[in-house]
Amino acid sequence: MSEKVKSRRREQMIKLREAGLTYAEIGRKLGLTRERVRQIISGHSTAKKKPARHNPDALLSTAEAAEVLNIHVNTVRRWSNKKLLVTHRIGPRRDRRFRRRDIDDFLLGNSASAT
Repeated sequence: MSEKVKSRRREQMIKLREAGLTYAEIGRKLGLTRERVRQIISGHSTAKKKPARHNPDALLSTAEAAEVLNIHVNTVRRWSNKKLLVTHRIGPRRDRRFRRRDIDDFLLGNSASAT
């Protein structure tokens, strides 16, 4: 949705709120939950901030690495297990993370063992 459309929608919600409608009534009218209406009117966003994927030191999750490589998530895991991709294990659960620089090196054909 474009910024212009979002702005118009927010203005519409504000007018409805000033007219005395509750968040729930506005939500029913627009097909949203009352909580989302409240967030839009107050200016809060629920969107998660994505990591700077172009930063060479950014740590990417398995899903993010799969998206960058344009492959399936299980393929990323398999390549990680075979040591084709450099994997960093973090946290107590030992979650896989991939440094953007390592993925770029892999795409350029540089060996993972050379880094």
